[in-house]
Amino acid sequence: EARKLSDVGYARQTIRTTLDARLQGIARRVTANSGVGKAQVALVAMRPNGEVVAMVGGRDYAASPFNRVTQARRQPGSTFKLFVYLAALKDGKEPDDLIDNGPITAGSYQPKNAGGAYSDTITLEDAFASSSNVAAVRLLREVGDDKVIRMARDLGVTSPLARGDPSLALGTSSMTLLELTAAYAAVAANAYPVVPHAFKEEENGWFENLFFGPEHFGTRVHDDIETLLRAAVNRGTGRAARLPQANFGKTGTSQDSRDALFVGYANGLVVGIWVGNDDNSPLHGVVGGGLPARIWRDFMVQASGKRAPAKAPPTRETDPGGPVQQLDVPDIPAIPVADKTSIEVKDGNAVISTEIGGTRVDLRLP
Repeated sequence: EARKLSDVGYARQTIRTTLDARLQGIARRVTANSGVGKAQVALVAMRPNGEVVAMVGGRDYAASPFNRVTQARRQPGSTFKLFVYLAALKDGKEPDDLIDNGPITAGSYQPKNAGGAYSDTITLEDAFASSSNVAAVRLLREVGDDKVIRMARDLGVTSPLARGDPSLALGTSSMTLLELTAAYAAVAANAYPVVPHAFKEEENGWFENLFFGPEHFGTRVHDDIETLLRAAVNRGTGRAARLPQANFGKTGTSQDSRDALFVGYANGLVVGIWVGNDDNSPLHGVVGGGLPARIWRDFMVQASGKRAPAKAPPTRETDPGGPVQQLDVPDIPAIPVADKTSIEVKDGNAVISTEIGGTRVDLRLP
């Protein structure tokens, strides 16, 4: 990518990368301290528009320069269910719709639910949150693999995807962590496809966006898939990744725990985590909702820059010598001033809230 940008003659060129030194340092720190043992770990973080801000392709570049974000094609496991459920929602299904969650006993392919957890029926939201395998396979059958594959293609997945294979619903078709994370970025931005890039790109004008701009999900479909992604983190298999603010994501574990993943977004960042062995041997005791989810959370917490407030030293109270005047500005609830934009007074500060590219932005004015 850098060669392409600089291949314009002999003039001196300044090429600005999207990589963020602070976030790259955090990525190296959380992967180095992740406790993966002899396994490998990969991390990629990007903005919802595809600007890559941090990337770690393995535990030790000097020992192995192979980039497991861009070069390794591994099974995404249940993170692939994003495409299955998106296709179903676009087809008219809703989070509260019920689907059979009993064991599959007919046919040559009989996947199992983790821990043997079954029920007569389950809502799509709960099936996604608990990562029910039998529900996902049945949903693929109902929607059709053509629509699921088309959804994956729309969101930028270019790797081969198996047709006529029910195990596709469980992420048995391999792909890179980069293209998988970019697909989740498309959901975060509600604009697809998202093309990941490491160098600044010129933004399209209104005319280009009008005729050649990205596609968008309908409001209902986008709200519903975010409901599912939020449930997976807040009360499902991704609870170890939970943050004190809005978070969205999905766990993934391939067969025999050969790959463990967590991909999600929060605070204007989309981050994908992969843990596995280069020889494709099974991991022992590692699943997507465990170590990868915790690495994701650690990165997100440090990236936000929020720390526990330090305790103030004790102060000696003095007599003010007169009546004490209330100087605090009372809180004023949010007042709408435009579409998706409001202003409020909170903790003595004016806060303007709006949405940019589907991402909530709060501007605090002291």
